[in-house]
Amino acid sequence: MTEEAGSVDAGNPETSDEGTGTTTETAQTTTTTTPAAAADHWLSGVEDPDLRGWAEAKGMQNVQPGDVLRSYQNLEKVMGADKAGRTVVLPGPDADEATRNEFYTKLGRPDAADKYELPVPEGDDGAMAEWGSGVFFEAGLTAAQAQIVSERWNEKMAGLQQQASDASQATAQEAEQQLRRDWGAAYDRKMNGIDEAANRLGMNQDQLQGLRSSMGPVAALQFVDGLAGKLGEADMDTGGDNQNGTLTPAAAQEALAKLNMDKDFMDAWLNKQHPSHEWAVTRKQGLAKMAAGVSA
Repeated sequence: MTEEAGSVDAGNPETSDEGTGTTTETAQTTTTTTPAAAADHWLSGVEDPDLRGWAEAKGMQNVQPGDVLRSYQNLEKVMGADKAGRTVVLPGPDADEATRNEFYTKLGRPDAADKYELPVPEGDDGAMAEWGSGVFFEAGLTAAQAQIVSERWNEKMAGLQQQASDASQATAQEAEQQLRRDWGAAYDRKMNGIDEAANRLGMNQDQLQGLRSSMGPVAALQFVDGLAGKLGEADMDTGGDNQNGTLTPAAAQEALAKLNMDKDFMDAWLNKQHPSHEWAVTRKQGLAKMAAGVSA
């Protein structure tokens, strides 16, 4: 009986020394491979669960603490204390007016529209600058941006005004040349008559300029010249006995044609012994010059 009991005890690992040693070793192995110990990392010391969860989702449990510190150091170089107050966040498309105004102010927009101090060209009444200040403020432009836009605008407008002035001067010169061809020696007299007619009609220079702009300089002057004729302002285009070189070429040609049909005049012109021969020759020569546009 004793031997059987001993045999049974020998087969039981819990009662054998060798088995006991085996059991102890197994327990130690189990302790070193516990899952809870394997999950332990440096983020486990973060008390805020939301922050720890965010970091773990980013995989930071696998990053060395030195790398995290280096990343923060680089961030500080970009967004450091020396840049405090100068960083901005772009407002979203649905941002309210207060948010946009705060953003514009940080960018450098003045506190009010009248603080832009825009440049005003010499002789300008400043109305355009005042209007532009309101628009620039509404658009959120900085003082520097508004200054550049205003300067470029003034330069552009000055260029356009100069072009318009040059074009007007060229047009006036062309008109004068055409009227001198049309009126010949009568040009100066007619121009004086236009000024006199305008005065009698109560027209000022701005109104005359308006006529030139709407009708063209040639048509406008011809129109006022017609008014001068109707007012009796020294208009001798009917031929008459005027010998002062004031007929237009067309009027002088008409006068010559009438003289050529006048028997008494032709007799005096052709007959050297005629008492009026010298006058007739002088008269015809004067009209011929005026027909050619030359003062008699």
